[in-house]
Amino acid sequence: MKFFKRNILNNNTVANDIVNLNMLLSEPTVKMSHKTDLSDRRIDFYFEDDKVFIEGLVGNYYTFWLSKTDITDTSINAQICQHILHDSFDVFYSTSKYFDELHSLFKKSIYRWSDGIEEKWKTPFGGYIVDDDNTGENIARSLVSFKDDIDKLCEAREDGGNYLSIMQVLYEHLSQRTDDPVLDYIAAKPWIKIMNDEDYLLCSKNEKIKDLYLQLTKQYSELYNRYMTAVR
Repeated sequence: MKFFKRNILNNNTVANDIVNLNMLLSEPTVKMSHKTDLSDRRIDFYFEDDKVFIEGLVGNYYTFWLSKTDITDTSINAQICQHILHDSFDVFYSTSKYFDELHSLFKKSIYRWSDGIEEKWKTPFGGYIVDDDNTGENIARSLVSFKDDIDKLCEAREDGGNYLSIMQVLYEHLSQRTDDPVLDYIAAKPWIKIMNDEDYLLCSKNEKIKDLYLQLTKQYSELYNRYMTAVR
């Protein structure tokens, strides 16, 4: 595995070729509040039509990379993923400018995983990807087939428009409130599970379905926040 320091980036030909794809270079930098192990990194993917935002993070909060590319551009996406997972970074950026845009999109992540024998990456593609020189390429190719499957699921839900009525029922359940936020949250758990399982609907080409799903997430957030306030 190769590691390259930011201050010798010019020695890394591939990284130097794609560095300008990082949308955060002009954003404010942030200081780490505690020491974070660079091995604790992940990639978050946000899907928007035929594009994908690729975010590189250390831990849960420190972002060092954000780009937007065509999902089908496997060559560039492979280089980006390999760069995020295998190169060193010492500058982290604020992503507040992109927060609302990203969090209205379908998101999936890749995490480092170890079985005690070898390092792997746990993926949303139904398995693990080995950590080696082909990791980026394997991820980029898997992204394409994964998005194709998501589009097929959306098409099945969009067919005839019947699923909108089911989503309306979910919305009615998640909108119910009493004076007890704990019981409200517990009662809503079956509907929350259905909603979470259907998060791919954020990729739907039917704007009514997509908008209604965003309304479902807002209801869930309110339920959860009320619940957490009550149990703290």
